[in-house]
Amino acid sequence: MSGLLDKANKVAGDSEEVKAVEAKTVETKAVKTKNEDKVPTGFADSPEFQPGNGLNITALKFQIGAVVGFMITMILVFFIDTVVLFGDITLDDFFVPGVIVWWLVFNGDDLRQQEFDWKKLGITAGCFLVVTGMIAGVAIFSAASSGVTIGEVEFDGESDAIDLKLYGPKGMDYTIEVLVDGDVEYSEDGTISIDKASHEISLDEFWAGNAHNMAGKNLVEYEVKVTSGGGEDSMTFNEIMDREVDTAHVKVLEKYDNTGEDKYYLGIYVSMIVGVGEPGASFDFDNGVYTGTPPQPIESDWDATVRVLGGDKIHTYTFSADEGEGRENPGAPILGEFNFDWVSLHLNGEYLEKGDFYGSDGCYTFEITIDNEYGEQLVSTDSQIRFYWDANEADPDTKDDQPAEAC
Repeated sequence: MSGLLDKANKVAGDSEEVKAVEAKTVETKAVKTKNEDKVPTGFADSPEFQPGNGLNITALKFQIGAVVGFMITMILVFFIDTVVLFGDITLDDFFVPGVIVWWLVFNGDDLRQQEFDWKKLGITAGCFLVVTGMIAGVAIFSAASSGVTIGEVEFDGESDAIDLKLYGPKGMDYTIEVLVDGDVEYSEDGTISIDKASHEISLDEFWAGNAHNMAGKNLVEYEVKVTSGGGEDSMTFNEIMDREVDTAHVKVLEKYDNTGEDKYYLGIYVSMIVGVGEPGASFDFDNGVYTGTPPQPIESDWDATVRVLGGDKIHTYTFSADEGEGRENPGAPILGEFNFDWVSLHLNGEYLEKGDFYGSDGCYTFEITIDNEYGEQLVSTDSQIRFYWDANEADPDTKDDQPAEAC
């Protein structure tokens, strides 16, 4: 009996142990289920969530990109700031916009999800400002040991002067010199305000003739030099110093009426080209068209008078050019742009009528006088054209007509 009782007690004990283990297992599963329920729906499956390290990969990409972009911007702004992009805009003008943009990118993931943690935004903004200040301090310290540099040299057609843009550390003194073929023709002292300075120097102070001839060969070397405590910087500006017209040609197009049995000449369309023509430009006219070598047009200021000589009357054209833009007077319509190509001396398809200049068949000279604002006066009689209008009108057979040609 006692043996059976012991076996029964043992079986009962084993059963209680099994129930305890099962209860513990159920409790563990319940805890796991409860913990799993704490993970936001779909978050565990998102590529942004990395179990085990808690990193948000998307946010990290925004932050790394922002840091790299921010550092590049700071380098450009503080160390390569004298580069002129367009007009008066330089790289350092992107300082404030650059800081704001890269701060927004750094917090791009939160902004994208419209989760605004103001404390985090404030902390990151403070960090950006601190780092900016540190980089600025390094740049200022470096600039203090560097000198004033020349950023740009431009021609100002309104005042007939060159405009200089200088860059350097605030308060640094400097001396500007304009050299012509190595000789100082103009000098001026100045001081950098903030980090920039500008100067306007009239051509009257140093003009010495065109920098190039028609072939592009350098005739005069124009250079600006700035000297400061940090050293010297210089820049040539020959490309904007071709201002004197030394060659001018005229070409014509004969206008006639042959709608009936007879041919009648009505007049001529007159066009002109001006520019740098030494050496190589030459006038020629054959078979009714210009066949010469025209000068190279330039932007310049001048007054012109063209007289048509050789007939019963002398017809005179008068007009001016401002940076190559020609007008009969300041308030008149634009004739055209002499700094590019040929320009008609008539508006709206008009022409020089036969009765205003023609006498008889022969050679006609188009005398061109140009008073350059900078340079010598030009008087050219190269454009000489022979007309055969009387003979052509007298012969009913138009096949024998002789077109205009050079004298």
